[in-house]
Amino acid sequence: MIEKYIALGIPVDDNPFDYADEILENLQRRQFTLKDAGITSRVHNNWRSLGIVPDSEEDGKKLYFDFIQYLWLQIMKDLRKFGLPLETIAAVKDYLFDPNIEENRAWSDSEREALRKALESEAQRPITDEEFEQIEGYLSLRRLFYPYRFSAIVLSHFQHRSDTNIYIFGDGRVVVWGKAEQDANPEGKPDLDEPHINVPLGHYFAQFINDETKAEFMPKIPILTREENEVLRAMRSDEVKELTIKFSKKGGKRRADLITKVDKQLSDNQKKEIARILGTRDYSTITMKTQNGTQLTFEEAQRTRL
Repeated sequence: MIEKYIALGIPVDDNPFDYADEILENLQRRQFTLKDAGITSRVHNNWRSLGIVPDSEEDGKKLYFDFIQYLWLQIMKDLRKFGLPLETIAAVKDYLFDPNIEENRAWSDSEREALRKALESEAQRPITDEEFEQIEGYLSLRRLFYPYRFSAIVLSHFQHRSDTNIYIFGDGRVVVWGKAEQDANPEGKPDLDEPHINVPLGHYFAQFINDETKAEFMPKIPILTREENEVLRAMRSDEVKELTIKFSKKGGKRRADLITKVDKQLSDNQKKEIARILGTRDYSTITMKTQNGTQLTFEEAQRTRL
């Protein structure tokens, strides 16, 4: 058996930088145009003059963005629809695209304690001080790969596939709350009684998956596993005969299983909901039967190689 680092899921003789670099290389490949993002040149030029769009790469007359920048453009379109002041949007953009992210700072005592508890919970055994120091060191060094804060947020969402929310408060404060933040500081959830706007990253992942015009990008962006991509492909080609999605318990409660039998094709609402489930990996097991008689069954697989 190959010995692996706890919670990192990589062989001890491998360099964890290789995995982070591999994911970032895909996410930072500039392949999306303004047309892909659904933005006109006039609007983009206006936003650029206001300093609320990230830097793009120009090739002739076309501008190209990476997936992380593409996500921000989609978020910004919605923030404009919400009527958020441009000054606030600029503050959010500066926060998310700050290259001097706090993630490069040392761990606090409370964060180290929370991290150790999370590692021991995943390993289902106590870990030694030497193991913890080694893992903490790798995690700290891994942060150096993040060109800006939003990269770390998106990578964390890829890793945990949990609901990652970006809360924007009336005074311009931005608070990110996801699995990584919960593990590091379980008591640090912001006070949501204050007026705020919630930007759930899972929504934008599902939106991207649902958009058939983005099908060509799916193999290049590691959003779905091979099996999840197969479900998506079968839905789009109307090959699904029966689809059963089972959910794990959350908070002592169990959601009703989603069992879909299809005579002709899935409705648009069904496809959107299934894409959301795939995008957030919010399921326990999925079984799919196709019209030609094949069957596919797989379990939710946590992404740990980051």
